Amino acid sequence: MQTTGSANPELQMQAETYVGTGYQRLLTFEVSGGGFSLFGGSPADVFLSAYGLMEFNDMARGYPVDEAVIERAANWLLSQQQADGSWQAHDYRAGEGTLGATAYVTWALIEAGYEDTPEVARAIAHIREAAMTEKDAYNLALAANALAAHDAKDPATREVLDTLYETRIQDGETVYWPMGDMSFMGAEGESGSIETTALAAYALLRAGVHPDAANGALSYLVQAKDSWGTWGTTQATILSLKALLLASEAEGRAEGAATLSVSLNNELTQEITIDADNADVVHVVTFDTGFWPGGENEVQIDLEGVGNLMYQVATRYYLPWDQVPTTPQGEELLTIDVGYDRTQLAVNDEVTVDVGVRLNEAGVVRMALVDLGVPPGFTVLTEDLSRLVEKGLIARYEVAGRQVIVYLEDFSSEAPLTFSYRMRARFPMRAQTPASMAYDYYNPEKLSMRAPVVVTVSE
Repeated sequence: MQTTGSANPELQMQAETYVGTGYQRLLTFEVSGGGFSLFGGSPADVFLSAYGLMEFNDMARGYPVDEAVIERAANWLLSQQQADGSWQAHDYRAGEGTLGATAYVTWALIEAGYEDTPEVARAIAHIREAAMTEKDAYNLALAANALAAHDAKDPATREVLDTLYETRIQDGETVYWPMGDMSFMGAEGESGSIETTALAAYALLRAGVHPDAANGALSYLVQAKDSWGTWGTTQATILSLKALLLASEAEGRAEGAATLSVSLNNELTQEITIDADNADVVHVVTFDTGFWPGGENEVQIDLEGVGNLMYQVATRYYLPWDQVPTTPQGEELLTIDVGYDRTQLAVNDEVTVDVGVRLNEAGVVRMALVDLGVPPGFTVLTEDLSRLVEKGLIARYEVAGRQVIVYLEDFSSEAPLTFSYRMRARFPMRAQTPASMAYDYYNPEKLSMRAPVVVTVSE
């Protein structure tokens, strides 16, 4: 927002508040002695430490970050380098080989200002050699970004970028790079392909090569955006935004003004003037009325002036729960069962919630989330959940608004989980819980959902 000049004082204050809250939260994941881990416990993890270094370095551009945090993370990473110049991420989603981990750590160190260290010099040599025989698009994209950050004009960088270019898939006007195994964050399938494509686009844009593929990748990313304006997962969203922002900086401002008219069912709803000051801003038009329930609706977009634009049309609607399509349990990746020991209570009574989660496909989900709905007017007795963490049955939990979020790390098909927790009724009411669900965190389309529960609390 600072770069585009699109922030007003109220919006900037809100954004800075969120960043400040996030900054304090991120500090809790630092491990004593340097580095970061998934939940702040020892030992630190190589990839997550590099990711933390990248986060804090990015954050420092718009928010005051303690330089000692960046220095501790960088020094810990430098101390973990192997004799051959590589880094190995043993205990996270590193896949096979050292290229991906080495490239990402090197990229993070360069961005943080450590490009002139002997460790980075050794790493660049390792990346150049390892990338010569690499076939995986995700690892190649990471290598390309590290080399482009080091020296975008070096012949070795161009060679890796050319190899990455050859692994693309052309689909009409769009270009994408498919995920092979999984990303560091555990993404597969579509989520993994979005991450890989965003990384590839970023590297090509930074080096200024193969603009046709870079533009095709940007088109793919825009089309992959969901109705909420994001890309399904945190990491896919972050990488997509980084690529799109870099593209907007490279393309510059609009050359002239244009007027955009958006209508629903032939009724003009809004006109938008697009000029050099707002060409890189997302304009949202919402139709709350004027549509025909149960019939066909037509959105018309007319542009007068120069240039072109990308647009997305999304719909959102509600259904009674008895009309919501359900996935047959035999086809679910994860199955969740939720039961209340009673649904008729008095104020200050406690209800026990029994939860069962199982993975239906052989293997392991690196990070599964269980999202449990909490009825309004109830207090979650967190000591039950804390004991589950102490016993190692769950990795972490959070109580947020009307939900309990439970994190399951490396959840195996051979170890189904059952657990219970209690809630206390505080007020008389008849209320419905939000739905409960379980899903693979970095492949959220693999979702299991259970209908809400109606609870009655008397005086």
